[in-house]
Amino acid sequence: MTIFDTNRTLFADDDQATVVIFNHSRPHAHAPVFVCLPAMGVAASFYTPFAEALAQAAAGAAVLADLRGQGDSPVLARRGARFGYQEIVAQDIPSLIAAIAAQFPGRPIYLVGHSLGGQLGSLAAVHAAPGLAGLILVASGTAHYRAWPKALRWRAGIAVHAVRVVAALLPWYPGRLLGFGGDQPRRLMADWSYNASTGRYRCAGSRIDYEEALDDLVLPVLSIEIRADPVAPTGATTELLAKLASCAIERRQIDGVTADAPWRRHFSWARSPDEVVAEITAWVGFHRANVECLEQAVA
Repeated sequence: MTIFDTNRTLFADDDQATVVIFNHSRPHAHAPVFVCLPAMGVAASFYTPFAEALAQAAAGAAVLADLRGQGDSPVLARRGARFGYQEIVAQDIPSLIAAIAAQFPGRPIYLVGHSLGGQLGSLAAVHAAPGLAGLILVASGTAHYRAWPKALRWRAGIAVHAVRVVAALLPWYPGRLLGFGGDQPRRLMADWSYNASTGRYRCAGSRIDYEEALDDLVLPVLSIEIRADPVAPTGATTELLAKLASCAIERRQIDGVTADAPWRRHFSWARSPDEVVAEITAWVGFHRANVECLEQAVA
């Protein structure tokens, strides 16, 4: 993957999606770099206000990249593309992180994932952990329907079953038409449905036990939840974080855009990102201060 550095738009080569870097870095080695992964069916460009604000507040760089099959990606389900979680977590995200590390050598890289982007980022960290300074999850939890509040669990179960049936029967999952998840290939939705039904992660085509690998993962983790978020409720976040048993986890809650309906708050924080940016920059600053103190003590 080749990265062409501008402040606004740059493109990756081959069949990769558009990559955009917002760079407000000061000239020092500890300026952070944030690689941001969008939610399911959401184009990376939606997060532009967040990336701009985060890069500026942290005096670092923020990278936006579409997931395979989303946004500007040319690999589209409706054109016959066949892929699942495995291609994204074992190939795409590690390759992106390696390219960004080459672009910003020696700089701490934080993987930021929203919703499904947080789940996929966690799975990708199994492969890319040595290149990461930390993992940041925003409104992210498992899709497991049993992690929903009891009053909503039956609806979540019906929705999961309906998605699984539609994705299995049709050539590709028409999420744009159905209003959930964007257009996706059957194999990706099979991976999603497995997690939504069982609470476990399994990437079709992989021999890796991702449940065991997540348990062994060692990284600093920040989880930012949106209060009363019906898309990523507290129980779903708790279930995802429980899989990261060896990680040092910090949990924070924010209100989000209170003028919006609860469902919209799951997304609208990215357009009004001040709360999320403040939590991230405070956590990164505290984390970096601890690392620097440790480095000085060792020296």
